[in-house]
Parts: sequence; structure tokens; C-alpha cells
Amino acid sequence: MKDEFKADALIFDIDGVLLDVTKSFPEVIRRCVADGWEKFCGGVTDCAGYGPEHEWVMKRHGSFNDDYDLAWTLLSMAAASGEKLLSRALSSPERLTEELADFRAPLVEWVLGKYGGLVPRSESRAMCAELYGDPERGLYRLEKPALSRRWDELGLPVAIYSGRNAYEWGLAKKSLGWEDFPDELIIHSDHGIEKPSPEGLEILCGRIGASSPVFFGDTASDMKAQAAFGRGRFAAVGRLLPEAEYRFDTTEEAVAAFAPKRA
Repeated sequence: MKDEFKADALIFDIDGVLLDVTKSFPEVIRRCVADGWEKFCGGVTDCAGYGPEHEWVMKRHGSFNDDYDLAWTLLSMAAASGEKLLSRALSSPERLTEELADFRAPLVEWVLGKYGGLVPRSESRAMCAELYGDPERGLYRLEKPALSRRWDELGLPVAIYSGRNAYEWGLAKKSLGWEDFPDELIIHSDHGIEKPSPEGLEILCGRIGASSPVFFGDTASDMKAQAAFGRGRFAAVGRLLPEAEYRFDTTEEAVAAFAPKRA
């Protein structure tokens, strides 16, 4: 490590950190954009649509922690183009960067104000929820743990700050084998708190008595939440945040750098 910092708690994001979601949420977004273009917009889906280059732009922006609203935003932008073919309507990554240059929170008001209510948000979100969480066919079934140890084997208090809702948290607990994780030690979107707000970190640190936590995240919204919190360290996992002071290819490597060494 670059300093003598010693963590007194480990706080995790779920998607891309505790769970490998490379086969789930990106595919949820892709399918919602592709299928929603025909269902909600009357367009023709003639290309794969959403891909890794779009993900790079959106996830580095800091305002798209909610993947369901990410899909709705892309559909709204495409619908406002007036084009019929998805290949022409969907913004390129370069155009997407330009479109987001004047973004002003809150997200929903900005999308409606700039692109209009051309795509029903509730129906788009419902499509995403079904693609992800359907008990029999949901893409959540493709997720795998990214950390081999349980939460109570890490040597420090553990908490979770996630953009998932309560139902999705229930699915994550099963995938992780963390069914006994205390519910008071997670902040999710059904609590009315969403990243990049630092409030989730503040509440969790109060509950576990921590003042210098490490927050493990993988997107700009995670990094912004920790920066606003102003204490502890942020550990970036994955490829999206190469500028982070502490960046690791895997969660295992990140945890090894900050958790107490095992005897």
C-alpha cells in the first residue's frame, strides 16, 4: 500500500464486486434496449445495440448506478432521434458522451425534460426486472461469487452499500451463500438512498462503529460516494476506474490488500 492506512471496516458494493455480474446486468440492459425499441417505440431492432463501449461511458459517468434507468435513458435518447432503425437511433459512445455533457441531477427529470416521455419508464423498468429476476429464467442465475470467503471470515466488520432493491438483495444473498448476513448492515435502494450519495456509508459506519472504512466499488458512482463521505479509502475493482488511487483486477486482490492477514 502507498501509506500506513489501517481499515476498521470493509464496505462492499455488490454488482461487479461481491458478485460477477458480467453475464447478467449488461445483458439485461442490452435486451431491454433491443426488445423495448420494438415494444415501446415501434422501431426495428437491426443490431445488437448496447455494448461494452456504451457501458464504459455510462458507468464512468457517475449517475447511472441503476441499470434499469440506464436502459430507459438509452431508449429515451433513441426514441427522440426520430429514426426507425435501432442502428441509427442508438447513440454511439462518442455521441453518448456529448449527450451527457449537460446532465443535471435528478436523472428522471433530466431525461423527461430533454427527451420527453416517449418511453414508459415503469414498463421499461418492469421489463428489466423480469429479465433479471424471473424465478425460472432470470439472468441472475448466471451470477457467481467474486469473493471466496464469507463476510464473517474477513477479520473486520463488514457492511454493504448497493443499488439493488430488497428483492435483488435476496437473490444476491443466495448466490453468495450469505443468507445469514444481517439486514441492518446493508443499505439498498428500497431504503430511499442511492449512490453517489454518501449517506449510505455514513449510516453503515454509524451502525458498525467505523471511522476509516474501505469501500470496494467498481463504478464512478461508488467512487463519488466515497469521495463525498471523505473518510477511509476507496478500492476500485475491475477496469472502469483506471484513475483510482487503489485499483485491483479482482475483489480477492482488493480484499487481500486491506483486510487483516490470515494466520
